[in-house]
Amino acid sequence: MSSGLRESRNFARRQRRRRLLRYIVVVAALGGLGLASYRSGQLLAEREVRLAQDEIGRLKQANAALEKRNARLRTAAETARLRHAQLKERYESEVPKGARRMLLSLVDKQLEAGAKGDRLRFLISAAGHRETCDGTPVTRRFLVRTALYDGPASSVRFADGALTVTATGEPAKDESGRIQAWFDPARPISVEIARLGEKPGRVSGTLPMQHALVANGAEYRFSFIAGESRGFVSATADRCRFP
Repeated sequence: MSSGLRESRNFARRQRRRRLLRYIVVVAALGGLGLASYRSGQLLAEREVRLAQDEIGRLKQANAALEKRNARLRTAAETARLRHAQLKERYESEVPKGARRMLLSLVDKQLEAGAKGDRLRFLISAAGHRETCDGTPVTRRFLVRTALYDGPASSVRFADGALTVTATGEPAKDESGRIQAWFDPARPISVEIARLGEKPGRVSGTLPMQHALVANGAEYRFSFIAGESRGFVSATADRCRFP
């Protein structure tokens, strides 16, 4: 009987040892699995950190390159702005405007027409001399020709008959829109000044107008205004020394 009791106790001890051993094995396995998971997580985290660092480095390089490009663009833009300002200043200082432009255009036309440079230089220099005019302007009035009128009193003469002045205008309209024989003073007219033996000169515009030309060795300065009577224009000419 004591032999059976011992056997039962030994069996119980063996069972406890086996349970303890299984527990130890399970704990060891779980510990190993946890350690492996931790190590794996650590490696993954380190890999993610390296990737993040690489991406940060790449972004820093891209940002530095972009900053350099922006700096070049700002420099180029500033250079272009300064160049534009220089060209604008040069244009404004060198390109003629206003009266100077008109005079240079006239000089070019005269040179193209065969005028001598010395002659033009002399005339331009003479323009600085003190003006000497008769001071007794002559005024004559005449009817402006239209599509409905081309009759008497439509011309006047100046410079002892050497200059004949005529004008053509647009017909006026009444309140009903009917065309009249006289010209409309609010619309442009064309004044023609004919010189004996030369091609007539013509000036166009709205009244009042001014024009100057040379005839019989003198300069005649004309002014044209609408006459007091319907259909008429008053032409005034003053003779001045030339050159």
